[in-house]
Amino acid sequence: MPFLHLVLFKFKPEIGITTQQEILREFLSLPQKCKDSSHNPYITSIRGGVECGAGSSSGYTHIFIVEFNSMQEREYYKGSDPVHLHFASRIMRMLAFIRILVFEECNFLYHT
Repeated sequence: MPFLHLVLFKFKPEIGITTQQEILREFLSLPQKCKDSSHNPYITSIRGGVECGAGSSSGYTHIFIVEFNSMQEREYYKGSDPVHLHFASRIMRMLAFIRILVFEECNFLYHT
């Protein structure tokens, strides 16, 4: 089952729409840019969107799901990948809120 890295955030109000769009496009391009230590792509996919629905009140506006085949790939992305680390360091100062979660996709059927 894949490992999913969930990223929720909201830009600071002073970050203009053009800059936001550039950052969002760059985020979505990470699967092509991020390579493992053997220079192979390792991000299965990134998809995202905006919070919607009546009464949405989480405070987050943008939501991304980054998919990996293993927890080791996710840990490399989070702590070692120079492309991701550079991207993350640049956008952190632009964000008012951020929340990051990771989970393994499952069917909730547990076998003992």
